[in-house]
Amino acid sequence: MPFPRIEDIKKMRKQLDMTQSQLAKAANVSQSTIAKLERKSISASYEIVTRVFNTLEAEGRSRKLRKTAKDVLHPSVVSVSNDSTLAAVSELMKKRGYSQLPVMSGESVIGSISEEIILNKLREGMGLDELSRVKVEEVMNDAYPVITEDTPVESVAALLTHSPAVLVQRKGKISGIITKSDLLKLI
Repeated sequence: MPFPRIEDIKKMRKQLDMTQSQLAKAANVSQSTIAKLERKSISASYEIVTRVFNTLEAEGRSRKLRKTAKDVLHPSVVSVSNDSTLAAVSELMKKRGYSQLPVMSGESVIGSISEEIILNKLREGMGLDELSRVKVEEVMNDAYPVITEDTPVESVAALLTHSPAVLVQRKGKISGIITKSDLLKLI
């Protein structure tokens, strides 16, 4: 594998959103050394250049491992209103391929509905005609947990052991949804 070029230091540092000072501290060199390398005003030793590149690569790998909710969320949240019928919900689930959906009243998340809830009503003996007219609010479960976009993936995974989905918010508004299958895609 070819060694990166000195010109790549600044580009790699900027991609990682690091300052010269942060890179210098992590690589155990002075900030002025980083500045001079980026300006190509010094010929640094092989050891220093290697240390800087190794630091940049390690930081890049580390950041890939530190994913947050924002990195895995689905930005378009399909939801149903509390006064929707189970027939409408069932049709939407079939059309979109979802097994669960958040229930909204305006901008507020008030519950959740899933295939499991609908199938349980069938198993309990409710007829198809009757079931199709039932309103979501009559059978919905609790709302999914709501987190912020900067929540670590590890915390999301912990929440998903107790809930089939997690809603993500930005500035008080729902910005996405994460399900168990979304986390499995990271593996």
